[in-house]
Amino acid sequence: MNPANLHPLLRGAREPTAVADFSADDWNRCLRAARAERVLARLGYRIADAGALDRCPAAARDQLIAARAYPGFLQCRIAHEVSQVRRALPAADGDLILLKGAAYHCAGLPLTRGRQLRDLDILVPRARIGACERDLLAGGWESQPLNDYDQRYYRDWMHEIPPLRHPQRGIEVDLHHRLLPLTSRLRPDPDLLWESSLPVAGMPGVRVLSPADMLLHTATHLFHDGAIRGGLNDLWDIDELVRHFGGRPEFWGKLPGRAARLDLGRPLYYGLLFSHALLDTPIPAAVLTDVGRRFAPARPVDALMHTLVTRALPPQQGRSALTSLANWLLYVRSHWLRMPPHLLLPHLMRKSLRRLDSLDQHSGRVRG
Repeated sequence: MNPANLHPLLRGAREPTAVADFSADDWNRCLRAARAERVLARLGYRIADAGALDRCPAAARDQLIAARAYPGFLQCRIAHEVSQVRRALPAADGDLILLKGAAYHCAGLPLTRGRQLRDLDILVPRARIGACERDLLAGGWESQPLNDYDQRYYRDWMHEIPPLRHPQRGIEVDLHHRLLPLTSRLRPDPDLLWESSLPVAGMPGVRVLSPADMLLHTATHLFHDGAIRGGLNDLWDIDELVRHFGGRPEFWGKLPGRAARLDLGRPLYYGLLFSHALLDTPIPAAVLTDVGRRFAPARPVDALMHTLVTRALPPQQGRSALTSLANWLLYVRSHWLRMPPHLLLPHLMRKSLRRLDSLDQHSGRVRG
């Protein structure tokens, strides 16, 4: 992929010193996209680490620095919510595993700098999830009103219960018992995640995934369980996890085998492929070759995914029919991977009818 043809945000992320040569239009596009993708502060830290912050125009530099305040505030809120959740769940009932942003923050990983944390994702054993839900409800968290179908959707098919939210603090707590839905085509064994999880210093009863599992989960969240559009923040996570853990000799040696054992080889392939292509993530060539040989799909599928993802994942540069088509196909793909056809088709029909009903109601309010 020719860097000169990339969006200015991707050029700045790949080579932070290149921002010194940005035109006014480049800066406008870069800052606008970084804010929309929720990576403005992360970009600012990357530019500062490269020693290029003083080479930015004053107006751009001020925005990059000011953007640090809001993620810092969100991280304090999440850390407080973790302590409240841990207090509400009896220690005698066992540990919990923090996932995604909360895990990065509480484990003190560098990629937490500038990262916006909005939700608190927690993994507990499935046998304990009912008790944990009752404890949190008793502690003041509330479940959002859902109809019978949505309740069944979460409790019979998904990898988590319906979201919980504390009425005063307003942070959504997502209580998981697996990484992927029970109906998913991939079925990573949660027991393997627990066996390799690591304790968080100074936080009794709180654990995080192992480095390899963190990367596999992030790649899976983006390339198997998500619609990919708007996922640059997750791709940035992959890039920074690799930059942080990739210097450990054992990391690359264990990663492909771990992906195979967890049945997450395909998401790992896509995660490394597109992180390297779009963000120039430093991945050993031998690893890319090995992962491609073991986990890449058939060539026509591989070529199609490359076309779709390189349209949908970079910052959107205006509306186009091809980009809209790519977004829609990847959205359908995410549901196809999540549910078998006999569940998927009625589910999508129900969602479509619900969306049409919502539009009709909105239209009626506007006319009224």
